[in-house]
Amino acid sequence: MGIERSNNIWRVLIRLFFLTLALYICGFYGLEHIRDRKGPWVVTFDAVASRPTMIIEQKALGINGFKIIFENVNTNGLTSGKVRFDNPKLNAQPMDQTPESSQELKQRAFDVPFGECIYQDLMFLPGVVTMNLLGHEIELMPRTLVINKKQMPWDSAEGAIVILPQDSKD
Repeated sequence: MGIERSNNIWRVLIRLFFLTLALYICGFYGLEHIRDRKGPWVVTFDAVASRPTMIIEQKALGINGFKIIFENVNTNGLTSGKVRFDNPKLNAQPMDQTPESSQELKQRAFDVPFGECIYQDLMFLPGVVTMNLLGHEIELMPRTLVINKKQMPWDSAEGAIVILPQDSKD
């Protein structure tokens, strides 16, 4: 009777272990799918055009070819390129370099064509991306576009916004 009872306990523990493992695996991959399902912001920087142009795409939100055109800008030294904002490690700063007195997580800016990305929150894609480009602060958010602290709908002017030099932030 004692041997039979100890075998039953082991069977219950082994079944409980495998059930817990299966729930963990399903939960982990389920959350990863929810995190990544909408995909990242894809931004193409075109310095070859007559005016530097930024083309924004985010398929899940229906944003295809939304243009931000920088008017009256010196194009010397500008490069073209495409950036996918799907790697949070690009601006991560190791915690051991953060001062002991600061409890806040700091991010390090990284270069993109036309400027730098100063903040990105990619926990759930597409997330929020903030860039300093040619003297303008541009923030990509799923619900709205923010240029120099002013919200603009994603359907502005048939999918194109022209930024003039006097529109730059103070």
